[in-house]
Amino acid sequence: MNVENLLIYCVPVITGIAIYLSLSKKEPKIFNYCLLSLLGIQTMSLLLLIYFFYTTNLNYKYISDYSSTDLSLFYKFSGLWAGRDGTLLIWTWSATLFMILERKFNSNNDKQKEFTTVICCFLILALSLIQLYINPFRTNEIVPVEGNGLNPLLLSPYMIVHPPIVFISYGMIVLLYAAGMAHLITGEKNWNESIKRWGRASWIGMSLALILGGYWAYVTLGWGGYWAWDPVETAGLLPWLSMTTLLHTSVMSRRKKTYVVLGPLLAMLTFILVLLESFVTRGGIWSSVHSFIVEETGGTFSRFWFVLESDVSVRGFFIMMILSIIITLYLVIQKYKKQEMEGANNFDSVEKIFSEENTFFAAIYTQLLILTVTLVLLLVRSKGYMAPEVFEIRLAPFVVVLAAIFTIHTLRPFFEMKNILVITGLGIVFSLIYALISEGRGWMVGAMAPWAVICGFSILKYMNHHRNKNLLGMLKAWGPYTAHLGFMLIIVGYCFSYGLGTEDTIDLEEGERKIVGNYILELEEIEMNPEDNEIELVAFIILESKDTRKIVLEDRISKKIQSGTNQETTQIYLKHELDRDLYITLNSATPGNEGENSSAIITIRDIPGIILVWIGSILTILGMLTIMFTEWNPGKNWLKKMARKVPDH
Repeated sequence: MNVENLLIYCVPVITGIAIYLSLSKKEPKIFNYCLLSLLGIQTMSLLLLIYFFYTTNLNYKYISDYSSTDLSLFYKFSGLWAGRDGTLLIWTWSATLFMILERKFNSNNDKQKEFTTVICCFLILALSLIQLYINPFRTNEIVPVEGNGLNPLLLSPYMIVHPPIVFISYGMIVLLYAAGMAHLITGEKNWNESIKRWGRASWIGMSLALILGGYWAYVTLGWGGYWAWDPVETAGLLPWLSMTTLLHTSVMSRRKKTYVVLGPLLAMLTFILVLLESFVTRGGIWSSVHSFIVEETGGTFSRFWFVLESDVSVRGFFIMMILSIIITLYLVIQKYKKQEMEGANNFDSVEKIFSEENTFFAAIYTQLLILTVTLVLLLVRSKGYMAPEVFEIRLAPFVVVLAAIFTIHTLRPFFEMKNILVITGLGIVFSLIYALISEGRGWMVGAMAPWAVICGFSILKYMNHHRNKNLLGMLKAWGPYTAHLGFMLIIVGYCFSYGLGTEDTIDLEEGERKIVGNYILELEEIEMNPEDNEIELVAFIILESKDTRKIVLEDRISKKIQSGTNQETTQIYLKHELDRDLYITLNSATPGNEGENSSAIITIRDIPGIILVWIGSILTILGMLTIMFTEWNPGKNWLKKMARKVPDH
């Protein structure tokens, strides 16, 4: 057995020893050394795999599957997380790292800390056993002359950063789930500190991954734009939704005992959704434009059973899901039996019915309903495909309900309850009317548009109310509002880009001018440039504003055709403007023969308000970072010091 395989087999062994030492409460120093050695072995495995990718060592199957000698250095490293073998290694390594960091940051030597470590070790043990079957150091029986390389669609800078962010975030979720289970067992209340540390950090990571993935899909032809309810991207959204709900739940957990049980349940749900996303999307069970695995024919369930029968690693993930659900539900039931029941709520007035606590509680469960419906829609996809409009029509009513609840919640400080209910009713009527008179994506746009404006108004009012506080107090209040304002901008940008966007496809001959939407398009000429193993078709175009006759752009668009395979790669021409994006693609080009003009088919998409999506995304993450910074002791001290230098308003 070579060194690299020995390292892979050592991980479950050392993890098992660590579990034994922790449960037996023997030799705490040896236990700590055991955890450090576990991290060291995993780090060595990662470094070895990175080195093999760097040298393009084709003796290893994983290297030959996802790398080649002609790849640039950064794309060679990207092969590390192009398949399940490498991503699981990163996931397990990050879970171990955060487990050790949690022990360092958590100064309380209590049962919560010890049980969190033990449960986390059990989860790492399960993942490391699966790693034995999807070992990245498996060797080829016959060493190929050249590797397969990466799929051309993966040759993007976003491939370098997007996947590792995802799986490092998933490592935090492993720890968070372990902390939730430890809370159910011990009853210790300090697990909220784990949520603050790792829940927020993983949420930032998943948010950043969704944003990067959305922009990657936006600039990649055929991926349906930044959001198309594709099963892979939707599966990545589900843990984010669950984590978002968990973070909101933790705010209320100190006030209402019900949330004490709900928090660990949400941690379990997030972990389950991460497992689901990992084996379903990587196993080719759902058909997707983001999938790069050859799939079996048939519907979702037929593919699921095929993969479950043929892939040991998928069976491992599936067993982890089932066991996690059973154990968590058992602990929740036991916890609930011991928990004192709270007195019944008093609903003798409208104000009490729509109290802050009740609306918050209703919002939490509506978020869970949206998550559940989305998951069900993914699971019942016929032959792996469901039109985006189907998702939006089914989800729109729940979005309206959630938005109405948020409206009541956020407008309470500014208006009387009867006036708030009138505003809410008008918003519902507007959503229904818009949905009825529109088609397709109008359902979701109608569901979100009025509420984004109303809630955005409330958020700005809140921020203005807190602007006269000292620097620390103002930023502490502004953090959550900034995050929510960013989310509202994302919604408004979504409504503009999908509700008001246009798409036109036009056939032009060389020298011809035609009106396309709000523009005049002219095809100047077409070139055909033979290159090594491919042919590049280039169309030179001029785009003018129909109203002002000013030239908007004068540039080239192109398409490459691979020799032999006839595989086409279309280069997107994307022109960013303040109020809109112009999205231009060359569908086809035909160089003219003698006596014939060249021609081309060109598509122009006019996408208004898309910049709000990206600005909102930045504000959302910035808001969460502000929350974390204002609760971090060095951050608080620095802000207090800065506040003393700035005179009060």
